Amino acid sequence: MNHNDHDIQLMNKDISSDFFALVKEAESIALTTHIHSDGDGMVTCFALQEIMKASGFDSTIVTDGEELDRYAFLMRYTKVQAFHEDMDFGLVIVLDCNSYDRIGNRHTLLDKARKVAVLDHHMIEHNHIPADLQLVDYSYPSVGALIWRSMRETIQKLNPAVRKYVADCVYVSILNDSNNFSNANTNATMFEISAELAQEGIKAHELHMAYLQNHSAKEMLYVGRSLSTIRLFEDGKYLFLHSDKALAEELDVDPSAYMSVTRWVQGISGLSAIAYFREDEPGMWKISLRSLILDMHEVAARHGGGGHRQASGLTLMGSLQEVQEVILHDLKQANSLS
Repeated sequence: MNHNDHDIQLMNKDISSDFFALVKEAESIALTTHIHSDGDGMVTCFALQEIMKASGFDSTIVTDGEELDRYAFLMRYTKVQAFHEDMDFGLVIVLDCNSYDRIGNRHTLLDKARKVAVLDHHMIEHNHIPADLQLVDYSYPSVGALIWRSMRETIQKLNPAVRKYVADCVYVSILNDSNNFSNANTNATMFEISAELAQEGIKAHELHMAYLQNHSAKEMLYVGRSLSTIRLFEDGKYLFLHSDKALAEELDVDPSAYMSVTRWVQGISGLSAIAYFREDEPGMWKISLRSLILDMHEVAARHGGGGHRQASGLTLMGSLQEVQEVILHDLKQANSLS
């Protein structure tokens, strides 16, 4: 791949012309997002695929092979394939991620691609992805919101049914990244965009129920067992909890299909930070960090992770005790957000 390493663009303008100039040249197009996909990156892939389809361009969403059942209410139109090493696309569009470190094995898609576009709202991370079109603007509450505003000329030309579907996806992306308007990123822009989505006919209560309150009994049992592992450190400043692989196997569940257990402990008084440790493979821990006081992006970035200052993630190898000791040490050293 021989891309120009363009400067990261921080802007509030419509990129429709630049974006479709790349799309029109591409003989094949892939959409993808970070490992451990969520309701922002993955659902925005759905929206952007539909925007391109309505404009006459076919694309494929390439996943890690993860379970996507939680998005079933939005997947009537999607074209999805699990990643394999033989895949080769002319244009690869990466959403909700700007770092090779967070793309997993799908980095080979970027290595083979003739053109790459990166659209993201996270802070610039280690080992960032060079691209022919790169829009990274962390003033937006979700990458779905970024797409809504930065491609508004194209979206407004869609027929009402397609525009409504895109609006549904964008609202879910906001629900995901704001935890239903309760996170620190809830701001005027989020409410302004949500009002625009309401004008397109979204049913906010139905989307809230479908995405945030559609839990199976097994999921709630998994959450409950995970909550039972809560430990407090440093006189109650830091809350740790975990889910090991044995629990997932015992309950016969795929934890990657669930939202992070951290959402069930946010709001506990007196905490400086929350760390949730999920063992995806023996000795491989996906760690979610949350804080309104400390810089979580700084902690995650030390280990090749990333995200937002109040909410970030990373992966560490080792025993539970070993990785918790690393995170506890880093939290003690973390800088304040103020």
